[in-house]
Amino acid sequence: MAEGRLSRCRADLAIAGFLAFITVIANASGSSYVLFPELGALGWVIFSDARHPWARSPVLLMLTPFLAALQGLWITRHLAYGPVAVLLDVGLSLLLIAALRSPIVPALSAGLLPLALDIRTWTYPFAILIGTGGLALVSLWRARRARDGVPQPADAPPPVLWSLRGPTQPLPLLRDWLWPFGLFLLGGLLLVRLIGSPLVLFPPLLVIAFEMLVRRQHCPWRGRYGGMVLATNAAAVVGLVLVKLLGVVPVAVFLAVLVTLALLRLLRLSFPPALGLALLPFVIPQPPLSYPLFTLAGSLWLLLVVALHEALAGPDAGGGDADGHAGAEGSSDGATGTA
Repeated sequence: MAEGRLSRCRADLAIAGFLAFITVIANASGSSYVLFPELGALGWVIFSDARHPWARSPVLLMLTPFLAALQGLWITRHLAYGPVAVLLDVGLSLLLIAALRSPIVPALSAGLLPLALDIRTWTYPFAILIGTGGLALVSLWRARRARDGVPQPADAPPPVLWSLRGPTQPLPLLRDWLWPFGLFLLGGLLLVRLIGSPLVLFPPLLVIAFEMLVRRQHCPWRGRYGGMVLATNAAAVVGLVLVKLLGVVPVAVFLAVLVTLALLRLLRLSFPPALGLALLPFVIPQPPLSYPLFTLAGSLWLLLVVALHEALAGPDAGGGDADGHAGAEGSSDGATGTA
């Protein structure tokens, strides 16, 4: 048990250090989008669980967010933020994930971020590649250690290194998830209109919604919805406070990651998207003090849709995938994400 805690501590320090280094690159290059918020969730899983599909797909780890970012940027440059732009953006990102059979669902966030923050520079997709490329190198390094005979978990599957096909099954049947996911998007857009900020439908919320509505049989925080809302909004507060106090500097990012991870450990909650909530204020120009309230509104709306879906379809209905992903119980040290 002590060895497991030491391993978790090392993984937490590694991802916090990695993101602090990415912040150095972002500041030096003048492109804040190098610090892509979903690097937090991706990094936590990759540094913690070599068995996870994210860690086994380094090519898709780079390719899927990059392509989603390209199409999201193109839509932002040609359409104003609104239902048509958001639904087209999310629909194309889902098609991309399905076509590649990619496990990298945080690509949904990469696609929506340009619309949410009105990003119009063509450097954005290439900025994302810096962080995802770094994480892909970590995956390759761990795979090389496995090939060189360094002890690995006995049930660790081989990495899908250079394949353009992910280690997962296709998306579940549309009839199992299209209506609740569509309802979530339409209601979220209505809230955006009523409240007046696209941050109500904050990009990491799409990843959370995908887990809870599409892959809900394998959602690692399934049934821990109160903890999810608490972690979501506490992470948003942590990130906002550190940005306001210290600015977009490596030490602030380092602390935001460690504090968020400590909160998740305290809650005994496997919820990687919380790191995206903590990092998002670092890429929002002049993040508003109301940012945590926007995230709360979006999170509560998602919970209402999840409750309605479970009431109508039953808690055990819906599709999963055969490969699935480990939840808090199935992961080697409690970190997990999306299958």
